[in-house]
Formats: sequence, structure tokens, C-alpha cells
Amino acid sequence: MPNKKRLVELRIPSIFGYEKVAMVTVMAVAARLGMSGERAEDLRTAVAEACINAIEYGNREDAGTPVTITVSIDDHHLIVDVRDRALGETRPHMGRMVDLQNPPSGTHANMGLFLIHHLVDKVDIVCRDNGTHVHMAMRLPEMVLH
Repeated sequence: MPNKKRLVELRIPSIFGYEKVAMVTVMAVAARLGMSGERAEDLRTAVAEACINAIEYGNREDAGTPVTITVSIDDHHLIVDVRDRALGETRPHMGRMVDLQNPPSGTHANMGLFLIHHLVDKVDIVCRDNGTHVHMAMRLPEMVLH
């Protein structure tokens, strides 16, 4: 098992808009590790989607129930874990495949998990009675690995 080192742990209230705090935090860590451009933007989007899902579905927008975001590294990856408390749905389902010419419309287009799975290098979602854990990993740039 690779050496894993926790860099940041953040708790945000389950209020829409606070996912931006997680996004900025993860981007700051990614930049320090040399991740930039499209890969960093993909990670930022995946983190936003995971946090929004945790706020909306996992914690049912209960402001007093936190979403926990942990940023770590191992020998090869930047790792972001997003956890909710499972007040709502605990069995997420990946959204439908998307026709890029005719994207889904409406406020609940069911795209979050689809995006997460397609934007990060590794994703694992564990659902338990006490919460959902979204584990996302992006390979570190080569210069960091040496």
C-alpha cells in the first residue's frame, strides 16, 4: 500500500455555495503539487460535484450537518475524499450517458456522478448507513513523483 499523507481536512456546512470553499482549497493544494491546466480544472469540477451531491442528497441541505473533505497524497496521487452523513439517499446511481449535442436540461440533470467518473483518474464510492464516501484520485505530475 502506498504511503498516504493527509494534507488538509475541511468541514463545510451543507449549504450550497460552500462547495466553492472546498474547490479553492483543493486547487491551492493541487497548485502546490504542480498540477495545473485541464487536469486541475477537472479535479476542481469533480470536487464541486461531489460536494454538491453530499450537500443535496447525502445531508439533505441540513446546514448543521457537515460535509467533510480530506486532501491527501500518496506516492503517486493527489487524493480527495468527500464524506456526508447519509441523511438522504445512500445508494447513488451514475447519471445517464450524455449526448453532448443535446445536453440534459433542468436543475436536476443527474450529471454529477457521470462527471466525477469521467474527470478523475480513480473514483470509488462507498455507501454505508452512516454516510457516503466519495474517494477521488488524480495522478501527480511526473516532476512531483521524482
